[in-house]
Amino acid sequence: MMRMGCYSVKRFSLLFLFGLLFLSPVRLCAQEDWEQLYERLLEDAGEDAGAVALEHLYETLHDLYLHPLDLNTATLDELECLPFLSSTQAERIVSYIQAYGPMETMGELTLIEGVDYDTRQLLRHFVRVETSASGQDAAEKWQWKSLWRYGQHEAVAGVEIPFYEKAGYGDFSESTLDRYPNRRYLGGVLRHFLRYNFRSADHLQAGFVLEQDAGEPFFAHGTRTYDYHSVYLQLGNIGCLKSLIVGNYRLRFGQGLVMNTDFSLGKMAALSSLGWGSRGIKKHSSASEHNAFRGAAATFRTGDVEATAFFSFHKQDANLDDNLLITSLKTDGKHRTPLEYSKRGNVDNTLYGGNLTYRKGAFNCGLTTVYNSFNTLLNPAPQAYKRYHPRGRHFFTMGADYMYNSYRLNLSGETAFSGNGGWVTLNRIQLRAWDDWFFTLVQRYYAKDYWALYANSFSENSDIRNECGIYIGVEGIPQKKWHLSAYMDFIYYPWLKYQVSASSFSGEAMVQAAYSHNTKHKSTLRYRLKMRECDYQSSAGKKYLITHLTHRIRYQQTYSPVSSLQWTAILDYDCSHRLHSFKQGVMLTGRVAWQSSRLPVSLYSNVCYFYTDDYDTRISTYERGLLYSYSYQSLYGHGWHGSATVHWDINKLLTALVKISHTCYLNQSAIGTGTELINAPHREELTLQLRWKL
Repeated sequence: MMRMGCYSVKRFSLLFLFGLLFLSPVRLCAQEDWEQLYERLLEDAGEDAGAVALEHLYETLHDLYLHPLDLNTATLDELECLPFLSSTQAERIVSYIQAYGPMETMGELTLIEGVDYDTRQLLRHFVRVETSASGQDAAEKWQWKSLWRYGQHEAVAGVEIPFYEKAGYGDFSESTLDRYPNRRYLGGVLRHFLRYNFRSADHLQAGFVLEQDAGEPFFAHGTRTYDYHSVYLQLGNIGCLKSLIVGNYRLRFGQGLVMNTDFSLGKMAALSSLGWGSRGIKKHSSASEHNAFRGAAATFRTGDVEATAFFSFHKQDANLDDNLLITSLKTDGKHRTPLEYSKRGNVDNTLYGGNLTYRKGAFNCGLTTVYNSFNTLLNPAPQAYKRYHPRGRHFFTMGADYMYNSYRLNLSGETAFSGNGGWVTLNRIQLRAWDDWFFTLVQRYYAKDYWALYANSFSENSDIRNECGIYIGVEGIPQKKWHLSAYMDFIYYPWLKYQVSASSFSGEAMVQAAYSHNTKHKSTLRYRLKMRECDYQSSAGKKYLITHLTHRIRYQQTYSPVSSLQWTAILDYDCSHRLHSFKQGVMLTGRVAWQSSRLPVSLYSNVCYFYTDDYDTRISTYERGLLYSYSYQSLYGHGWHGSATVHWDINKLLTALVKISHTCYLNQSAIGTGTELINAPHREELTLQLRWKL
């Protein structure tokens, strides 16, 4: 009976997944949409970017898509918010409008040198062109007395429904829970959220986000509301006031060596300035519970000078020892078990600081200072590799950044110091040797004792500490239909790392070739090699460093046979070896997207077949999600995964969104461990959303 049941599950899985791929409607928009841009950025950033950074990136792109910039009135700062637009391209767009007057159509972008075809296609999703008459009407419309009348309202409600049961929701006896209270979750199986946003041009934004993770108590165990809530009010472009935010916000200045709680992308992005974009203060309207501040921040602009000040006081999750000292900051935002709930907002974090920026023509420079403190000591565990990690109650950091940007040359960098004497520096040179060829050099030195709790920049690791490196990259178009990218990165770690008990080296190399057969057909081939040193203990008990190599190959075909259809096929191959161990994995992915030209319906389906030896050869892939969400799957073992997403515009005000996903493992009888254990080889989920927009 068990064997027959397993066979039925496998047969159902195959039918379900092939149905998603081949029985989906065969009409989809050929023009690349903004979610495909997000997918490309994720392929570069990968899982190393972190869930918080990816969610912030999604929020930024989605907000720009819903509220596109007017090219005729957009400032250089606003254009630099676009993560696919280089600082050189942004400056040339602004210079063109200043020299020749407002654009009449988007077609004028073809006249701007350096703005290529791919960039123009992406810009169409995030910018618009208004005529001078409409611009005058807009200026008259956005008066203070008309802010509410002409503002836009958006509300989104969503729920995730699992069709499986995790061990944490099981029935346990009173005696068992008395002895093991953290075996059972405090809340129900549903994750749900509610968000609202009001926007009136660039002058006023206000909204809130309420979110409840699965397993967290909802109106139970002393809670009277959602586990997570974020509220914000933002004013902007009012005289010398560039921006004022009260509530939850994020910060990013310079190259991120002192302060960056926004997204920061990977090494391939550095080839064309991707991910190095906007700086300053930004409202926090995502559901991520980490790297956001609560208080007030304001930026004032006069002439060539901008001044920013910020203050924050918020409760933060932390792991405490028996002496109530902080051993580490808890960043996952989960409060499902009594132990997790006891860490909810158990330390106070006070932060304040400022930034001063001067911009004149092609040159700008800035100075950033940050001071933050906790109500108890930060005292990491005494492992040898944590010897130089931040310790104490009070932390002070200061940094100076610079940038020079011209058509041929871009220079940028930042140098920063922490209160304990540690220092870091990052410097970048990008040279435009020919019109279609860019060469990039990035140098970084991050001392092992540098303390900056909210730094996030170009790095191999998540911490800006204990790393020295040289990055060399090239990107160009050798022929009209070809696009080549390549880089090498050499890194040295002067102090110990986790599972590395001595100074060590690592390196990475990547080469990618993209060929556009025509406007409907594109092929991409990418090879990436990673080398790192790690500990190995011999049978005699002697420990020494060995080399661990990882090879990753991806081949992708994108084809749009008709104006409303796009089909994508991807083949991924990974192999990993060290000493006499050799492991490998492969994944085949098929995607179909469809948008009806007659009906208010669009559909996206995704199917993956994967076969890997273990976690070391896991393969990651992006999967289209719903509004204000993303799905980044890391798959290993042997099995299938598929999903289908439907968008239905019920009327001008309401949109319904549905996503169903299914995963089946063919080499195991259970999924997960501990409270997350699913006592079956498969899992299914249904996500529902309803958006109201006025």
